[in-house]
Amino acid sequence: MIKYAIRLHNNDRDAFLILHAAPSSEGHPLCKFQWYITKDKNLAGQPIEDEQYESYTIKTQRIKEEGYEGLYLYCKFTYIDTNQENKTEFIQLFSDVNKIIDSGTIFDDISKFDEKGNIIKQ
Repeated sequence: MIKYAIRLHNNDRDAFLILHAAPSSEGHPLCKFQWYITKDKNLAGQPIEDEQYESYTIKTQRIKEEGYEGLYLYCKFTYIDTNQENKTEFIQLFSDVNKIIDSGTIFDDISKFDEKGNIIKQ
């Protein structure tokens, strides 16, 4: 999974999270996707309605609003030609991006919005 966080301007806790399931396309060009939320990494999650795309974007504020605080997010993707199912890693969600990082999630890139809304490297 490829993971990006973009922190809000003048706010180190709130961020947009962009998560990309990124299955290998070598030999398997088409996939079906479904994102899930679960309380326990050992239990099957509940599908998130209408989240059937390779990428999933969520703002930390929405994590709190949706009641996802402390829950785990993952994507199940199925190669259409072989019907082989796979899962991404699990990411524990928090309304504070620092807690997500402290929980062990390693982001591929963490950027920040500047005062004009441009994305800048930290």
